[in-house]
Amino acid sequence: MTVLIAGGGIGGLSLALSLHQIGVPARVFESVAELKPLGVGINVLPHAVRELAELGLLDQLDASGVRTRELAYFSKQGKPIWSEPRGIEAGYKWPQFSIHRGTLQQILLDAAIERLGRHNILTSHHLSGWTETSEGVRAEFIDKASGKSAGHHEGALLVAADGIHSAVREKLYPSEGPPIWNGRILWRGITASEAFLSGRTMIMAGHETLKFVCYSISKRADIHGKHQINWVAERHMPPTYQWRREDYNRTANVDEFLPWFENWQFDWLD
Repeated sequence: MTVLIAGGGIGGLSLALSLHQIGVPARVFESVAELKPLGVGINVLPHAVRELAELGLLDQLDASGVRTRELAYFSKQGKPIWSEPRGIEAGYKWPQFSIHRGTLQQILLDAAIERLGRHNILTSHHLSGWTETSEGVRAEFIDKASGKSAGHHEGALLVAADGIHSAVREKLYPSEGPPIWNGRILWRGITASEAFLSGRTMIMAGHETLKFVCYSISKRADIHGKHQINWVAERHMPPTYQWRREDYNRTANVDEFLPWFENWQFDWLD
């Protein structure tokens, strides 16, 4: 029988493709009506790239992302502290990729639609509950936009790939409560700029309280010679700071964090 996968993100789509590759039918259910390329830059490490390469997606990753060559640490004045090779340069058989999260998800989605068929990638299907049956599981779905039932599906098993605020985990462990905040806030963005250092360098600068991370997520420059540079400004907030729900796609204001970094200077980065 079919494996039911709740969640059409990177994890859910990767699982569906892997199951299809070994001949196991799979169907993906996603809450939103349309999967959009949300997010900013992420790094895909060699052990994960190995799995994507086995799925035949290495060429697509190369066409869209950057093969990260090194990780370098700097002071807040831009002075080098330490560096190490990454990916192929570090001796791995597979590269490390810096890539836009939404681009990676789109690569997986396109492959899933092509291989599994569009009828097995269902949107507007939010998992509302499930029951075990003699043959596996029966999963119930709703359309969150309308609140109406989106029907039910039966399968051999149900896999929860529905993110940090998992509806499945909440039902399985109702007393667990929400994820515990570690006190850090990351402001993230993408800026069009000239390539810096090797063009394939990921940098980290700062200390325990304040940190800045930066790397290119596109090896192709636009018509103005600019590259997509992903950056992260991180601050460890004081204990008195009011906790807020995690959301990687919330709009932020630059004034929230810029004053803490305005004296930081890197002569190799604008």
